[in-house]
Amino acid sequence: MAMPLRFRSLYLLGINYLKLGAVTKERTPRTHEERKAIARRKILKAAQKLFSKYGYRDTTLNQIGKEAGYTGSLVGQRFDSKEGLLKALVEDIARRFVDEQLYPLAESESGEDSIRNYVDVYLQEVTRRGSQLHTLYVIMGESLSAVPEIRPQIAELNRSVRGRMADRIERGIALGEFRSDIDADISSYMIVGLMRGLTMEILADRRSIDVSRLIPEVQQQVLGNLRQKR
Repeated sequence: MAMPLRFRSLYLLGINYLKLGAVTKERTPRTHEERKAIARRKILKAAQKLFSKYGYRDTTLNQIGKEAGYTGSLVGQRFDSKEGLLKALVEDIARRFVDEQLYPLAESESGEDSIRNYVDVYLQEVTRRGSQLHTLYVIMGESLSAVPEIRPQIAELNRSVRGRMADRIERGIALGEFRSDIDADISSYMIVGLMRGLTMEILADRRSIDVSRLIPEVQQQVLGNLRQKR
């Protein structure tokens, strides 16, 4: 049975009203804070790409702005300076890789399990998030030579990573999993240094390294040095 014309008109009017409401909702202008957050994400993404490709020293704010769809002056305003942008990028990579991925997946009440998980997650994430870590390692290299002004930022990141590793080792000692004569600080240098070296190898020649075979060997080497003698 056909719908009466007056009801059909009201029905179509209601449908159009709902569509208009949806369009209006979709077109609601973003707030100033939302626009700032979007601009920040785009600029950090552009900086990560260009720093990884050209290095920090040879990348300009104008290049980053163009890549992100903004002007170089806007980039400078958002981060105060190129060095300020670099610090924000290092913090962003560290937060996403270390705080949001590595540590939540690695942590355990057991010091031994935490370190085993750390090796596993760290090396797996190198293959999954190679672009982020490549940028970070380019910046680390430059901090030792061409751009010494960023060295304090890298040193702070390294201290934080080693500090968390030392905490795991001390937890393992307290639980009787590791030898009591271990120097947790020195051991943290060795473990973090090993992981950094392996990361460089993977980033430089990923196709020739089977990470799935590498992980258990690294776990055995690291934990074997820490465990109680049987």
